Parts: sequence; structure tokens; C-alpha cells
Amino acid sequence: MRGARYLPVSPVNQSGMTMIELIAFIVIVGIIATALVTIFGIGVRGAPEAKNITMAKQLAQSRMELILARKRVVGFACFTDVAVNNRRYDPCSAAPAAGSCPVMAASTHPACTPPTGFTTTAALDSTSCNGGDVNYKCITVTVTGPSGNQLAELQSWIVNY
Repeated sequence: MRGARYLPVSPVNQSGMTMIELIAFIVIVGIIATALVTIFGIGVRGAPEAKNITMAKQLAQSRMELILARKRVVGFACFTDVAVNNRRYDPCSAAPAAGSCPVMAASTHPACTPPTGFTTTAALDSTSCNGGDVNYKCITVTVTGPSGNQLAELQSWIVNY
């Protein structure tokens, strides 16, 4: 190969990264990402408001299930006539006998006695639900937290069928 010249390669003309630099970069980014994910997870788990909201949702669901079970036991007529039966729809309060409706003792279910600081209330709307149709009633369960703010609200329709 006469006349061919080989030029030496100088480090100034090279571009890119070496394999060692790439591995070091991946390791450093992995360590930082792991630390950030761990710190974020600890922060979310330790947040009292997130725990309170979860507890409130569970309380609302439990109370609503008790209310719907009460409707299955006493029937629509005894369940929904608030003026006559004195909160018969709410299993957490006692109701005296009214007409053909039986006496209802207050439930001792844990949903009726929420943890300290939480308050659950149930309300039956017998007039405005579905345009005032007497075959539909709305039940609303509201849960307030220790700071007095509303954390959960659950609504359900009760239908006379």
C-alpha cells in the first residue's frame, strides 16, 4: 500500500461516551430514582388526610349497606315514611312501632359508632328525588372527619318495586 497514509486518531476528534461513563450514569440515575420513589411513598402513606378520606369512604359504604339491608327487612312503606316512623330508614337509631311497621332497635354494628373524631349522618330525601315521584327516595350518607370537614358523601336511590 504505497502512498496510503494512516492518520493517528487523537482524543480531540472523538465524540460520544465510553462504556464506563454510560454505566456510571445509569447507576447514579437509578440510585436517585429509587430514593425519590421511596421518599414519595413514605410521604403519601404518612399523610393523615389520605388516611382519613379512606376511612370516611369505608364508613359511608358500611352505613349505606346497613340502610339498604334495613329496606329489605321492613319493606319500602315502613322504610320511607319518615313522618310516621321516626327515622325508620336509619338502622343506627331506634324507631317505635307505627301502624303495621315493627319496632326497630338501634343497630350495634360498628358503622353506627364511627372511630373518635368521625361523624356519620344519614338523611332521607322524600320529596325532591326523581321529580317528587313517591316510588323513589334518595338516601345520603355524609361522613365528616376530625377537623370537621366533609370527607365523603354517598348517595343511593331507594325504589319501590
